Amino acid sequence: MLDSADAGQKTPAELGYGTQSLTIFVPDVDAHYGKAMSAGAAIVEDLHETIYGERQYGARDLDGHHWLFADHARDVSPDEWGATITNATGPAD
Repeated sequence: MLDSADAGQKTPAELGYGTQSLTIFVPDVDAHYGKAMSAGAAIVEDLHETIYGERQYGARDLDGHHWLFADHARDVSPDEWGATITNATGPAD
């Protein structure tokens, strides 16, 4: 859920920097990108494939929030792009 800034708070556009970035997975990012471009969206990251196998682009909304729109392009092993896998279940024994 998104909401407007409360009284006394500033939007990212007013602050002059991003406060977060959301990634939204869509079924066809190429079509989504085309529609966003034709509607005049503020594209801040052109459509591309990432090293981890996602196809994505970035846009900024009127309040300055950064959005990534993506879909899965191909399976890539974390070893191939240098990820570090950790145990998220708790501290090591």
